[in-house]
Amino acid sequence: MAQKRSGAWAGIVFAVLYVVGVLLAAGQPDTTDKIKHSPALAESAWHKYYADSGHRTGILIGAFVLTAAMLALLVFASFLVDRLASDGASSTTTRLVFGGAVLFAAVTLAGAVALAWIPGAKAFGDSPLPVGSITYLGSQLGFALLLLGGGAAAALLLVSAGWAATRSGTLPTWLGWAGVIIGVLLFFLAVFFLPMALLVLWVLVTSIVLLRRRGTANGDETMVPTT
Repeated sequence: MAQKRSGAWAGIVFAVLYVVGVLLAAGQPDTTDKIKHSPALAESAWHKYYADSGHRTGILIGAFVLTAAMLALLVFASFLVDRLASDGASSTTTRLVFGGAVLFAAVTLAGAVALAWIPGAKAFGDSPLPVGSITYLGSQLGFALLLLGGGAAAALLLVSAGWAATRSGTLPTWLGWAGVIIGVLLFFLAVFFLPMALLVLWVLVTSIVLLRRRGTANGDETMVPTT
C-alpha cells in the first residue's frame, strides 16, 4: 500500500508559499546609495513607505503567508523523516533533519515578526509610526533572521536530509548529494538572499520525487502508477 503522500504535497505548498511570502513581507522603499548612507534620509524613506496603507498590508499578508509556509514545511519534514526512518536512516540523522526544519521555521517566523511589527502595530493597534533609526533597523533585523539564521538552519536540514537520503536510498543519489552541497552553500551564502531559492528548489524537487515513489522497509522503491 502506498504511503500517504500529503506530506510530499506539503513540500510543494511550502515552496509556493515561501516565495510569495518573502516577496510580500520583504517589501521596502526604493533607496539610492546616498539614502542608504544617511540615517536621516533612510529614516524618512522608510517612514513614508510605512505611511502607505497598501505597503503595510502587503507586508502583513506576507508575514501570514510565511507562517503558513512554515507549517507546510514542518508537515513535509515530518513526512520526509518517516520515509528516511522506514528506509533505514539512523535515528540521530532523522532527528537532525526534523530539528533543522523546526529551527528554520522558528527563525523564519521571528524574521517575519521583525518585518511586520511596525505595520502590524499601526494596522491592528492604531499606534503612531515610530521615528528614528528603528524605522529601518527593524526590517534589517528581519532580513538578518531570514537569511543568516535561516541559512544556518537550512544548512542543517539539507545536509542531514541529503546525507540520510543518499545512505538509505530514499532519494536518487544525485538529489541527496545536491541537498548536501546546497546546504553547505547556504551556510555561507544565504545572506546574499538569492541562494535561498536553492532550498525552495530542493524541497520542490524532493516533493515531486517522493510523490512518484513508494517507500519500502528495505529501502527499495517502486514508482507510483499514474492514472
